[in-house]
Amino acid sequence: MKKEYVGYGLIGIVAGLVIGFFVGNAMYPGTSASQQNVAASGGQLSVNGGPNQQLPPNHPTIEPGKTVPAGPLPPGAGDAPASETPAAAPGPSAGATSVSLPSLDPLPAGNKEERTEQKYKNIQLLKGLPAERLMKIMFAFKDSLGVDCTFCHIKDQFEKDDKPEKQTARKMIALVRDANAKIGAARVSCYTCHRGQQRPAQ
Repeated sequence: MKKEYVGYGLIGIVAGLVIGFFVGNAMYPGTSASQQNVAASGGQLSVNGGPNQQLPPNHPTIEPGKTVPAGPLPPGAGDAPASETPAAAPGPSAGATSVSLPSLDPLPAGNKEERTEQKYKNIQLLKGLPAERLMKIMFAFKDSLGVDCTFCHIKDQFEKDDKPEKQTARKMIALVRDANAKIGAARVSCYTCHRGQQRPAQ
């Protein structure tokens, strides 16, 4: 093999890398495009997005590397300490600050009470619960997200799984159970994050 062929091969490789670098940078949107997308979406930014993003008005200043604990929940909130009474709860509506999630724990094995899967169709994650508790749980979901039943269910066909929101709800039930198992007490509920909104505030 001649040395000039090796030289041409190396020059070709270097030229390919340089051209690929410039073409790749031209094709990749990068930071500027994400900022344009934010501007197009009305300027809503996430505080988790990066150091160059602007925070919403009245947001406390954030110092890099410093953790600031969250303030206490308002009295009467679904996750507030039990010693605080709902009557003292400030807020836009009583329903939004008094949502509590009934226990998702199944009945003991020897209990003869009617279970959810015996009374209702297509029960997957809430098996073993008392049948009379299911509607209380469903209404807690509804109030915590500020939606009605048809957000997850098809009207008059509650057993169907056609809506993706129902699948998401099942994942959230598993998340709540897992979180409370790790914490060691039932302190996390849908309202912990949702606060009466379909999507938790970012």
